[in-house]
Amino acid sequence: MDDIFGESLNLEEIHIKQGFDDGHKDGLVAGKEEAKQVGLKVGFEVGEELGFYKGCVDVWNSAIRVDPTRFSTRVQKGVRHMEELVERYPVMEPEDEKVQEIMEELRLKFKAVCASLGVKLEYNGYPRGSSSGAKDLVMCSKEEGKMLKSMLGCCKVYISESRNKLALESIERAAKRFSKAPIVNKFEDETYNRVGYTLVSKLAPEPSGDPYPLRMAVLAMVKAAFETIDLELHCGSHPRLGVVDHICFHPLLDASLEQMAGVANSLAEVVGSSLQVPTFLYGAAHEERRTLDSIRRELGYFKPNSSGEQWVGGPISEYLALKPDKGPPQVTQEKGVIVIGATRWVDNYNVPVHSTDIAAVRRISKRVSGRGGGLPSVQAMALAHGESVTEVACNLLEPQEVGGDRVQLEVERLAKEEGLTVGKGYFTDLYQEKLIERYLQSVSAEEK
Repeated sequence: MDDIFGESLNLEEIHIKQGFDDGHKDGLVAGKEEAKQVGLKVGFEVGEELGFYKGCVDVWNSAIRVDPTRFSTRVQKGVRHMEELVERYPVMEPEDEKVQEIMEELRLKFKAVCASLGVKLEYNGYPRGSSSGAKDLVMCSKEEGKMLKSMLGCCKVYISESRNKLALESIERAAKRFSKAPIVNKFEDETYNRVGYTLVSKLAPEPSGDPYPLRMAVLAMVKAAFETIDLELHCGSHPRLGVVDHICFHPLLDASLEQMAGVANSLAEVVGSSLQVPTFLYGAAHEERRTLDSIRRELGYFKPNSSGEQWVGGPISEYLALKPDKGPPQVTQEKGVIVIGATRWVDNYNVPVHSTDIAAVRRISKRVSGRGGGLPSVQAMALAHGESVTEVACNLLEPQEVGGDRVQLEVERLAKEEGLTVGKGYFTDLYQEKLIERYLQSVSAEEK
């Protein structure tokens, strides 16, 4: 009896083993075939995406060779960086740990260059078929696709303070409460006693809460600034009209100027009525498209009120030469006024002239500006910057037409006529594609 049971058990084990071996053998065959198909598909997707970027780089490089001045220095640098990334991609080593890192950097750089050029070139990767037999190119991943198609808004906030570190910390803490509208750049200048913050945020309304976190973040910064800074105690060699001197909104990617004007007006309403600060609107935020410099001229912005080319203390009078668009008609010494606008992208570019001859540098500034018959869409003024330098501070209203390189050459030419030497100029903010890149990185880090 025991032998019968023993043989039965052995027979069962033999069948189990045979079944396992057959299943394992069939699984290897099926697995290899499936892996092969997956590998081919993934490899094709990667190759197609890489080829897409290479094609874009080749087209852009061809345009640059035909006309080296067609794209700005920044765009050309971005294209070169993309070319380097494509060349570095380890096509024959798919298990290389740098594969994902290089591809992510390439995707970000592509989006940044497209944003700078103002083109809506998109990529969707491997086609999965459609009724029409063709698909539009959209972004390579669903999340990045959503991000690129998002309407992004940018806000630059200029505050009349850079020496009071406790005040700046308070302002930055206030902004950090709104993680969806991060500060992506900060530019401090202690000589001018001025700081500029740049924030970027998605504009598409959220399912709940405030539809524009950008507005909420900026408002929090404005409140913190008024609570910690007294304009009566402020002095510096940069003109200003108030504690929060200037706020400007710019559309990025698919956002419209009208959207940014709406955010600007909404912010101005709160600042004027709730904070009781005289508020002036300009650009698309103003019904008559009034310009920033026209407001500043009316309010005496360009005239120093102290010796040594300095601006000291608050407004001389509580009565304003111009009626504000929002808020009270009287101004307080502690807060001053605030100017809020919405425009297309503007670059700020300063060129140091090695001289304290303010009159000579003013002549250069006038001749380099569009107002003085110089470069179109350029606004310029001379500002003392330290003991031995006077800067030609420029607003480039159409930087794609007249960029920093051209301004630099023109200032050098005019300075030479005055017998003066010039240093290398600098931008006071990052270029658009870099801001978008930092924003994407900040959002990605927040989600992890």
